Amino acid sequence: MKSRRYLVIFPILLLFVAITLRVTSNDQVWVALTPMPIEMKVPADIAERITVQYQPVDPAPTSGTVAIVRLSYQPIEGEKAWFMTAFYFVEKDLDKTIFPNEVPPYGLKLITQDGMALSVIGPQESIFDPASQDGKNITKLYDILYDADSYRFVG
Repeated sequence: MKSRRYLVIFPILLLFVAITLRVTSNDQVWVALTPMPIEMKVPADIAERITVQYQPVDPAPTSGTVAIVRLSYQPIEGEKAWFMTAFYFVEKDLDKTIFPNEVPPYGLKLITQDGMALSVIGPQESIFDPASQDGKNITKLYDILYDADSYRFVG
């Protein structure tokens, strides 16, 4: 009798877990950092406020840099504001720019694959009132900015 009850409850429990996971997975979207073969995971309600802009690479000061993108945030009111810059490097060239006890000039190295690396740099403090909706959005973005799990290689 008990085993029959488990057979009824177990599928219902599985359905509940599946629905919960689907709902939580839907609140994040992947934003392409084109032309880099990398995506960044951001909250879905904020993704529409993010603009990805390719920056031309000046080969002299950024030797080894393959691509640079700048991400801007569009507040509810007002002008777009810079949020972060992402650098796509040949990993060994990026490593040459990182020295102990110095702030890395290209931000924090987050993920690597096949000899290539992503580094990012962002603001040191909020550019909006933390109590405002824009301040809360920027705080969410800042929380994922340096989280390697928020990025993935594609293609």
